[in-house]
Amino acid sequence: MDMRAVAETLVAGEHFNAWDLDEAGPEALAELREIRRTGSPALRNAARALLFAVGGPEALGEYDLGLVRRLIRSKLADDVPVPMDCCEVWYAIPTTDQAAVLDAFGLSDAEPVTMSLGTEIWSRRHSPLGHQRCAQVYVSPALDGWTLVFGSASPDQHPPGIVEERDWDAGPRDRYANILANEAVWRRVTRERCVELSRRFGTAHFHFTSHGDAMTSWCIAEKGELVRFYDAAVPEESVGELAAENGYLLPHEDTPLPEGWADDIEHTENPLDWQREWVRRHRRLKAELGIPDHCDADTIAEALSVHPGKIGPHTRVEGHGVIALTRCGREYGHPRTLLTGLAYTPPPERPSIFDEDRT
Repeated sequence: MDMRAVAETLVAGEHFNAWDLDEAGPEALAELREIRRTGSPALRNAARALLFAVGGPEALGEYDLGLVRRLIRSKLADDVPVPMDCCEVWYAIPTTDQAAVLDAFGLSDAEPVTMSLGTEIWSRRHSPLGHQRCAQVYVSPALDGWTLVFGSASPDQHPPGIVEERDWDAGPRDRYANILANEAVWRRVTRERCVELSRRFGTAHFHFTSHGDAMTSWCIAEKGELVRFYDAAVPEESVGELAAENGYLLPHEDTPLPEGWADDIEHTENPLDWQREWVRRHRRLKAELGIPDHCDADTIAEALSVHPGKIGPHTRVEGHGVIALTRCGREYGHPRTLLTGLAYTPPPERPSIFDEDRT
């Protein structure tokens, strides 16, 4: 891989798929260190980010690592919460004792980070290579008295009964069966983890929101007892109820709209026209008929603890966030994470059709 070309792409603000860095081998580090010595200021900044992405903090070298740590420390005192996008999976623990949370999840090698940097590191962990997804966890500062943990302990990622992806049969039917079997194991593990955490901290919440489909789940435990478990994929496994769910439809429940309400929407050459009209009409009919919204993990988090997507200057903050290694991270190393905050400004994301028109 031509790392100079990659660095120039970052400097130009052009799109670069960080997953392509999975192809970078040890020789890439030598090339990047040469750019750090001889390149322009912009290229040197990009090379620093790429060194971190390919080799983790240890690849930066003593000088650059010290520089990054000093930069982070200088920003911590004035760190202001910003709403988190793509939260997906997190635990909420009602404590300001970060050390106890790290211990409860088996985390170590904690490095202080600003909230924006912690969010960025967490949101870019999706490389399928090796243990990239399970090596690192972001633990927030105490937010209105709640510590949020984005990620899971290694034993929860690789529990007994899980069929690892590398062992899956190539057939689509077998792959789907393995996915369903693994999800059943993870649901059990999540319930057990919440109950265990609640014995130590009094209360523990788990939240999951998929950003690829409508799947969502939440789990609430108090004083060693499971109070509520809900997963939209298997509503028949639900346990308990929450007052916070009152006034909402559960995710698996159909919206009671009139039959054929969308049949006459015209299909044009542009499929987005149909989608936009479908969204407009769906919202209008819900309002006219007084049909409640569906709740999800975000709804429950906002009602019972802290919703990461709604934090901001109004949020009370104690301490600072950290990025910490799981057992997988200690054994296999830091995940490859391309941090835009160390190098360049990425091109803006395209708006969703759901953001374009609220009529």
